[in-house]
Amino acid sequence: MLDSNESLAELTKEDTGIDFLPINNAQPKRLTPKQIVSFNDQGYISPLPALSVDETQWHRDYFDRLLDNLADFRDSRDAYSIMNYHDQCKGIWQLAQHPVILDYVEDLIGPDIVCWTSHYFCKLPSDPKPVAWHQDATYWPIRPTRTVTVWLAIDDVDISNSPMEFISGSHTLGAIEYQKASDNAVLAQEIPDASTYGTPYANILPAGSMSIHTSTLIHGSKPNQSDSKRRCGLTLRYIPPTCGVLPYAISSLHRGIVCRGNGFPWGHIPEPAGEDLSPKPWHRKQVNAKNSK
Repeated sequence: MLDSNESLAELTKEDTGIDFLPINNAQPKRLTPKQIVSFNDQGYISPLPALSVDETQWHRDYFDRLLDNLADFRDSRDAYSIMNYHDQCKGIWQLAQHPVILDYVEDLIGPDIVCWTSHYFCKLPSDPKPVAWHQDATYWPIRPTRTVTVWLAIDDVDISNSPMEFISGSHTLGAIEYQKASDNAVLAQEIPDASTYGTPYANILPAGSMSIHTSTLIHGSKPNQSDSKRRCGLTLRYIPPTCGVLPYAISSLHRGIVCRGNGFPWGHIPEPAGEDLSPKPWHRKQVNAKNSK
């Protein structure tokens, strides 16, 4: 891991090791020692209680408002497009620092916590798009690969509306070969025959509860088979600030939230004034590319 005084810019393309470091915490504050053993063995912990009943309803209503606001832009964005808006949306910024969530995260990565990215994964009723089997670590520039992802259920999640599925134990296998996913998939990578790497676990969660998984774990989800039930979850990705980034992603150092402790050398985004869903630069690039065809 990087020393806090080492220049992050010195990370090179050779520093691409994707691996899992077992958690060693004999005195967790909110998780149990058994849950930490399970995280080391399986790559995830689920389910975990997080929000109160009132908080759960507030955040479901909040996401409904975000979707309505997004539709008002009348551009090409869809229900999956609210990604990395923790720097522009007050509600996401605040939720990333919820004390119960951070207590769980602290038990896994220590007292210095940075939330470096966020994404709502919202499957509307009858959504035909799968999220293909993948590892987060092969998408992301974070090195070492110590990200833990909180998947917070905004809606009730059951078999009928296509829960996320984990391949238990696959997180210890390092980087797994992938191919380009189908055009209909939400993400671009797909690990073929993922079930050969372990036993799938359906991440069924009541609204307001959460799971945590490591970035090296294989996971994905099927199209939403329900014609009446939405399935939305907010992913919040946390790292210790001793993690760095590959050279092409240095700008990521300025887009995090220092949630607890010392975040150096990561920058800290101040609390947004309101809810701003103006298009991100990558959205504008996608629109321009589409219009140029």
